Amino acid sequence: MRVERQTAEMELVSRLEGARSRIEQRFLDGGVVLLSVLDVLNRLVASLENLSGSLGDEVAEATIGRLVATVDQLTALPGIEEQRQQRLAHVAVTEKTLGAHIADMQETLRYLRTFATTAKITGAAIPDFAGFAEEILERIQFGTGEVNALGAKIGTLGAVIGTASAGGGEALERFRRSVPDIAGNLSRNAADLTAQRRHLSQLAAKVGAAARGVQGKVATTLSAMQIGDITRQRIEHCQSAFTFLNEYLDAGTLDAEAADRLTALVRHLVHGQLVEITRDFARECRTVVGTIRSFGADIDGLMALYGDMDAADGRSADRAMRTLEADIAAARAVVCDIEQAADKANVLGASTVETVQGLLKGVKTIQLVRTDIHYMALNTNLRCSKLGEEGRAINVVTAELRLFSSQLDETAERILIALQSLEEDAGKLREAGTAAGGSLDAHLAEALEHIRRAGDRMEEDMTALRACGADVSAKAGRTVADLDFNAELGDVLADCSAGAGELVGRDLPDMSGLEEAMADLGSRIARTYTMVSEREVHARVFGTALEGPATAVAAQSDEDLFDDALF
Repeated sequence: MRVERQTAEMELVSRLEGARSRIEQRFLDGGVVLLSVLDVLNRLVASLENLSGSLGDEVAEATIGRLVATVDQLTALPGIEEQRQQRLAHVAVTEKTLGAHIADMQETLRYLRTFATTAKITGAAIPDFAGFAEEILERIQFGTGEVNALGAKIGTLGAVIGTASAGGGEALERFRRSVPDIAGNLSRNAADLTAQRRHLSQLAAKVGAAARGVQGKVATTLSAMQIGDITRQRIEHCQSAFTFLNEYLDAGTLDAEAADRLTALVRHLVHGQLVEITRDFARECRTVVGTIRSFGADIDGLMALYGDMDAADGRSADRAMRTLEADIAAARAVVCDIEQAADKANVLGASTVETVQGLLKGVKTIQLVRTDIHYMALNTNLRCSKLGEEGRAINVVTAELRLFSSQLDETAERILIALQSLEEDAGKLREAGTAAGGSLDAHLAEALEHIRRAGDRMEEDMTALRACGADVSAKAGRTVADLDFNAELGDVLADCSAGAGELVGRDLPDMSGLEEAMADLGSRIARTYTMVSEREVHARVFGTALEGPATAVAAQSDEDLFDDALF
């Protein structure tokens, strides 16, 4: 009889072991699947956060803002270049005026030299006059050298101005044609990029919110999958009940009839536990499967939203970023030409101012020469007036010297006025050659570098996002649909419960006289319990209330269960 009893129990224990093993493996496999889905969702969310960071990059936003501000400077460049050309033309006109004044001065000096030579010849017979006339000639010769030097410097300046002016009209016309289009493209495409980045950022936020919603459902599912581990433990507790029963009976303290009654009681206990296990498993699995089915639809919606973002706005933002790079490069080409011309204007202005300073000194020297000639001629007049008839001819010649020396002075004054005008124009030329706020090309180069880096980062983030999107579509959509634990395992548990039911009668056996055995065996079995429902079934069958053991698992929150599932 005992052998038959043990055989039936061993068969049930074997069936329980098969159920326990299948549940353990199936839930382990399902957990791996869901963890892989959670991992790819985590990467998707991380990629979205990176993309949102690159889209909301404050440096890139500030760069675009500064770039828009430079459009005004860019638009003003043709006007600045036109003003520079006008001032350069004015400098050229003044330089030509100086050349005419120098020619007048050279002509006057030739007359002076002629009159001085005539005076020397006329007064050759007068004692000491030849040396005096020679001195006048030397001063005139010195003055001629100074005037010629001035003329050479002005000629050099004229050549430099001519070179600087060459092609100015064509360049200005080119700037007038190209700058408005470039500035318009720059302004328009910067605005388009800002709008597209903002819209893409909003879409990324929506996709991120959807992804986090799916994350939460996956996490909830993992928490609910604790039912697999709990069911496995409870099956092991049923197996342990038979093990403890056999150990107790092997001690031989009970006769056969009492052993049969105690065995029947344990069978009732195991059957009651299996009924409860099957019911709890079915209820929890309905929750798990329902959640899985719901986030399967959520994943489809997430991927549809992600597809819209990737297909349209993502590539549009990519293109807009690269278009803006091309716009900045085109702007730099024009700005570079204008700034090179401005640099030349700056150098020309500086060199002109320096030349004017030298010319002013030369004119002062010529004025001193004119003064010397004037007073030397006046002294000659005074001396000749004492000579009477003999000095009259010389007086006529020296009067002409004084007259023409005064013309030299008048010409020198006109040159001084022209030089002052030239110095003023050169200073204005330097102003026209200096851009306000520093080099516009340097600002554009900095903006180009920031935009290029932002574009590269966005492309990298979009590439990573597309890879994550493909993983989500492949893993989540394909695998979660197969996770129906109740359909696969519910029948196994129901079969075990039915098998246990076949071993028990309708009513509990009479346990009179077995109180000590029930207390001893019941406490050993009860110490394995971890669930309140197990103790409740035990109390119904054994007729005694049980206190929860110190090892009983306290009620846990979803977050605690999720942590247990992961770790």
